Amino acid sequence: MASKRTEPSRLVSSIVLILILAGAAALRLYGLHWDGGFLYHPDERQILVVANRLAFPWPPDWQVLLSPESPWNPSFFSYGSLPLYLLRLCSWGMARVDPAYGTLESSYVVGRVLSALFDLGSVALVYLLGRKLYNRWVGLLAAGLLATTVLHVQMAHFYTVDTLLVFFILLTLLLALRLLERRTLGRGLAVGGTLGLALATKVSAAPLALPVALAWLFGALPETRVRIGWRAWATRLLGLGAVGLVALLTFVVCEPYAVIDVITFIIDVYSEGQMARGASDIPYTRQFIGTLPYVYPAWQAMLWSMGLPLGVAGFAGLLAQTGLAVSAAIRRQLKARLPVLLMLSWALIYFALVGSFHVKFLRYMLPILPLLCLWAAWGLWQLLSASGRPRGLWRVLGWAATLLVVGTSTLYAVAYVNLYREPHPWIQATAWLCENLPARSRLVHEHWDDPLPMRQGTGELRCYYDYRTTTLPIYDPDDTAKLETLLSAIEESDYIVLSSNRLYNTIPRLSERYPMTSRYYELLMGEQLGYELVYYAASYPNLCGVALVDDTFSDPPLPVPALLARDRAEGRQWLLGRADESYSVYDHPLALVFAKTEQHSREDLLALFGAAAEGLPEPEPEEP
Repeated sequence: MASKRTEPSRLVSSIVLILILAGAAALRLYGLHWDGGFLYHPDERQILVVANRLAFPWPPDWQVLLSPESPWNPSFFSYGSLPLYLLRLCSWGMARVDPAYGTLESSYVVGRVLSALFDLGSVALVYLLGRKLYNRWVGLLAAGLLATTVLHVQMAHFYTVDTLLVFFILLTLLLALRLLERRTLGRGLAVGGTLGLALATKVSAAPLALPVALAWLFGALPETRVRIGWRAWATRLLGLGAVGLVALLTFVVCEPYAVIDVITFIIDVYSEGQMARGASDIPYTRQFIGTLPYVYPAWQAMLWSMGLPLGVAGFAGLLAQTGLAVSAAIRRQLKARLPVLLMLSWALIYFALVGSFHVKFLRYMLPILPLLCLWAAWGLWQLLSASGRPRGLWRVLGWAATLLVVGTSTLYAVAYVNLYREPHPWIQATAWLCENLPARSRLVHEHWDDPLPMRQGTGELRCYYDYRTTTLPIYDPDDTAKLETLLSAIEESDYIVLSSNRLYNTIPRLSERYPMTSRYYELLMGEQLGYELVYYAASYPNLCGVALVDDTFSDPPLPVPALLARDRAEGRQWLLGRADESYSVYDHPLALVFAKTEQHSREDLLALFGAAAEGLPEPEPEEP
């Protein structure tokens, strides 16, 4: 830790912090209309639909309001109610200026501004945490790294609960540090309140109770090894109960129907837990079958969410801090490590839980990314301020590492926001289809994905109902009925349209479960079914003409269609391997349009499928 003399003055640190926040705001607020208001993120769409149907009767009818049938009851508890109420109230406020903001079509803008502002608040809170734990330099560096962390930039462009959750988590941790310094009832009640806000945002914040409890129980302990009597511990436990009561009351105030409509609340929370643990066989979670616990989320966080240099520095800092805490525990010197131990108690417990889940969406790691940025900044500062011999060498290494981490994360963030300069790929694909496909063309698209051309839209985007469409039940079990549906679609259709990699990156990885469908994707991508790729819409993070490509054909390995392979060979692209589906599918999916160029007979198609189409079971009879 640097001495106070080496820290920047308050004026200098304030100026630098303002510049960091300005840059962070620019990254988060740029291109908030990136999808034209079509709401391609399913969680954002669901939240907006639920929030916009909320109504608060005025004057209040308490008999109705305090019943499960209340129009203020979201009847939806997969996420907390606080983000829903906040969006509804802000939309009502904005509607007084412009009535359009009170509608679903425009309230998404209000939500995305809120998301960006809460994430901006997280950048400021990381600075405060770094300053309190270490010094102003570390705080400023941590804030700068979080400002350019790509997953935070991406999530700020959606109104989901994640950015709000991270803000309340960081605020709770900061208040817990203040409580650790001086244990007062006022500070305890404040941290209890922010814990309740976090829980009312998402119940996955529950492990946050551990650092709060540690701060209250071990706050202001004597430096010497003086035994604390049972009366003192009883007082501390009683105070901790008061903190917990405030957290509970805050939660109930912000999510009242968790109590009033407790059955729906329990069912929704239980269902989310079952989904996360893989106990429910839901099609959109099959993508995680075979992924390694802890390894998969950590690697995806390092490569895609943060960028590899920052990700490696963050996890290295986490390991170093954990090692120092263990060493202090062995030497019975934990008192000095208690502030960092509070941060570790959250980060390690949360990662231990989330990393073990079957479902590993990138956003699940968002609540610990700020602390990884903090410990990356701490590690870099340790190199920059290294003492002893050879001090000069360490400083050179420190400056090189700092420039690498800061430079690459900044360039990555700028490259990512360039996505929002272009229309969403589905808008591009819809415009192309409407312009180039004859009316009454026969199109095939896949279930569990958004169909193209889009159903919504006007003008040049209004053509979905001009075509005859067939939906392929790709996730259904491979059986003779599915084979017949698939072969008929290939024979009778003019175009096969894949909106994203949702299905073709999942099914072939489950070849034992889906042998026939896996073979279908191999043949389609290899253009052996009589269809060729005639158009694709793609958008990637890019800077100075260099695109950072999440390769959807590498894992599982699939043939790259000729048109795409040619353009990749001619363009400047870095293929970085497989990314988690949730990294790309919401704001930059790869849309593919295959056109029929040759009519194959049924016998030829069966010969192409070969053994994969043989011995399929008969479909199970439907239950009456």
